[in-house]
Amino acid sequence: MFEIFLFVNPVGIYCYNTEVLIQDAIAELNINSSFNFVPIINTKVIKEDIIRRKKSGQRIIDIPQYTIASFQALRNYHAIKFEYGNKKARAYLVALQQAISGDFNKYSEQLPRKVAQDLNLNFDRITDRRIAPYVDNSIRQDKELAHQFNVCNIPTTIIFNESGNYSGVMLEGILAHDKLIRLFKNTGCITREDKDYYPAKHLRLI
Repeated sequence: MFEIFLFVNPVGIYCYNTEVLIQDAIAELNINSSFNFVPIINTKVIKEDIIRRKKSGQRIIDIPQYTIASFQALRNYHAIKFEYGNKKARAYLVALQQAISGDFNKYSEQLPRKVAQDLNLNFDRITDRRIAPYVDNSIRQDKELAHQFNVCNIPTTIIFNESGNYSGVMLEGILAHDKLIRLFKNTGCITREDKDYYPAKHLRLI
């Protein structure tokens, strides 16, 4: 049984690719797993994604809109998790990222509502101010989790194998399909040549 934590920028270009890669690997190997999104937004995360998009040929026309969209996506995720559960919250985030991964300038004020409606979610319900205290608390808990795991870069993936002989493995940045497959197959045996993978003995599930 694998426990996977994916720390992501909720509108990040690399994060969508990372999510797809991990889910494809899980499906390919028919792995029994628990998948957890942990969306994180701060100034560093925003700046890094803008730079990555620029390197990929994307120029964000309206940076203030990007910032607003990032924090809105974060709050919507936690609101959907509260109102509809984790599965729907993950589906919302993936659908939103898919819509803007190739070009953030396709984003509009109507897009979050459309994505929610396509998933049969009541957008007014998830933006209701009455659930704001829960959303604030949930965001705070995710920040504390990132601090506990010493997550410094986004995206970061942390994988635990409950039946293995290690506590956890941290993978930063873009993942390679072949190394990810080998990691799952070897149930956590990291070789010295896998320089992007960090055995993290200090990690513990809470």
